[in-house]
Amino acid sequence: MTDRWTVVDRQQQVVSRELAQSEWPWLQVEWRDAPTTRGLFLEWDNAGLCLKSTEADSRSCLRIDFCDGPQARRLNAVTGEILTRAIGCQKGLRPSVCDATAGLGGDSSVLANVGCWVFAFERSDVVSSLLADALFRARMADLAWSGRMQLKHANAADYVSRLNHGVLYLDPMFPIERRAQPGLAMQLLHQLPETSEAADTLFAAAMDSNAARVVVKRPLKAPPLGGREPQSQIRGKAVRFDLYPRRKLTDADQEPIGFIGLTP
Repeated sequence: MTDRWTVVDRQQQVVSRELAQSEWPWLQVEWRDAPTTRGLFLEWDNAGLCLKSTEADSRSCLRIDFCDGPQARRLNAVTGEILTRAIGCQKGLRPSVCDATAGLGGDSSVLANVGCWVFAFERSDVVSSLLADALFRARMADLAWSGRMQLKHANAADYVSRLNHGVLYLDPMFPIERRAQPGLAMQLLHQLPETSEAADTLFAAAMDSNAARVVVKRPLKAPPLGGREPQSQIRGKAVRFDLYPRRKLTDADQEPIGFIGLTP
């Protein structure tokens, strides 16, 4: 995306703007002191970066916050989520994870919190910026897990076939259910450019990798990604995880994941 995004800074924190944007340098920004009159815009204040819409209540926004709120409570409460079972976490083993579709970072942060090294990709300019800002604030708050999570603003499909260990995790954006009114976060995400992954292409690249296993998160009734039946599934109340194991996880799969040079 090449368009400039309006970022509202009501407090006119001129000195801090460069520091803020250093966490999301890929985003083309026009700083303003007041909101735009229509469409989506970003706002930045002491609580972090957030996405707003002029069509929604002015108090409503999409913000990622690992220090307080629902995701912080999830991190504090997590023990045996089906996500960690699907990834292969067990006593004495915390496999490294390449999260190819990081989104708002909910699952990535849970996996880092239980001890996995996480390399997360997000292709959307705006979502990457929201997540990068939230990770910066998590590190400033000395949340230990945040040091185990690395974020890259890029299309994972260009890289994941190089992966030679650990677990590859895919969570393509779910379609909006027609029968229910989606929450504000989902409404805003579906309005953004570059948030709809070419899921089948990404899945094909994942299956071409040498990861120990590929894990795909799906709605309960959705067909398997790419039409390829998983070897097994772990099912929850609202979602399921399709498992495509390639080999047994070992201690070597706990090594941090790195994509040297990050050139496609």
